[in-house]
Amino acid sequence: MSFAWSSFARDRYLESCGHSWFSGSEEELLELVRLSWENRKPGFGRTDLEAVVVVPVDPAGFNSSTVLVDKNTPLHAKTVRRRENENSYISVFADADSEPVKFAAVVLYSAETLLENGGERSSDADWEVVCVIASSVENEPIDPITMSRNFLKKPGGTFCEYTAQQFAEAIWFWSNRADKKS
Repeated sequence: MSFAWSSFARDRYLESCGHSWFSGSEEELLELVRLSWENRKPGFGRTDLEAVVVVPVDPAGFNSSTVLVDKNTPLHAKTVRRRENENSYISVFADADSEPVKFAAVVLYSAETLLENGGERSSDADWEVVCVIASSVENEPIDPITMSRNFLKKPGGTFCEYTAQQFAEAIWFWSNRADKKS
């Protein structure tokens, strides 16, 4: 089994990008994946280990960008786009400290899944890292915007059928959170 970083993840999960990130090297993160591969779970909304997996890893060295907001948290909104070929959306950012990291996981897509919906591979590896999760909760729901992108087969999305319950839980979780303003 071989693992690599996707160019998408390599460009997105950095300290300066306003997303969760790992302070170690790319190879150190891949080694964490190798060590925990047996503990992988199906990706959010998935039922098997064939296309998308979430590998829980030791949270040491992981950093969160998620802020738990309250009525006093200064918020800012802006239109963002993950990649040039994708649709833009409104994202809310907070001027506050990130939640403490208690759990970490790495999301990987199989080589075949990376090619769905006009996607691309960044390597010849069997699996590529597409997301780094650093969270205060063990099973952090996927962001509802990402769920919608996937469900609606929008550019950059990987189709998955989510239940109404999964959508509702994700919306509820993220309704009180924002990304830390970078």
